[in-house]
Amino acid sequence: YSREQQRKQATSQHAALARELHDSVAQQLGYLSFQARVLHAQINTPEQAGVVLQELRSGLSQLQRQVRELITSARLTMDGRSLRQALADSVAEFSRRCIIVFELDNRLADNALSAETELQVLQIIREALANAVRHSHARHVRIELRQSQGGEVSVSVEDDGIGLSPASGEENHFGLAIIRERAASIGARLSIDAIRPHGVRVHLALVGHPDVPEGNFDAEHHLIADR
Repeated sequence: YSREQQRKQATSQHAALARELHDSVAQQLGYLSFQARVLHAQINTPEQAGVVLQELRSGLSQLQRQVRELITSARLTMDGRSLRQALADSVAEFSRRCIIVFELDNRLADNALSAETELQVLQIIREALANAVRHSHARHVRIELRQSQGGEVSVSVEDDGIGLSPASGEENHFGLAIIRERAASIGARLSIDAIRPHGVRVHLALVGHPDVPEGNFDAEHHLIADR
């Protein structure tokens, strides 16, 4: 990359982080500030104050998680690893957190994507895994990467959990919003759907993307299953 390209890339990354901070943290802080004023006004009515206090505690917990995820996202790098190794490391990391069985089936050639696109794909997959761990109550999660003879790259994360539950509310919305923005940043087509009999499938497709060379579809089949 030239210096100008590096500057443009850094500016784009900073702008994306600023949007995420505005759309999540700043809005949530504004709401919590409003709730604090309401609590102060109701300090002499314990029952109403208790309800507002519970909302404040819930909001602060959600905000803490959002900030932690933004920091993790900002720090995440390939650190000299291939996408294949970074995905294997991520599966091992998530498998240590819970009893879900994770299956990684990666048939994507190592040079199929640019370095920047690889990082975004890794972050999308990690966010999808985090959502599955937090909200799905799944027993099994499958991560699959494919490349067609025409050069189209397909990435999917599928769980056998409870599906798109309204009960997950704003927390799940935050995670899905991050996934959508990252997909848009690399020109990918994204779908998030309920599947039968139950579960959720996050699917990412890079259609005719200039980062994807044709003819690299004969990649090694790499399978990992961890508990």
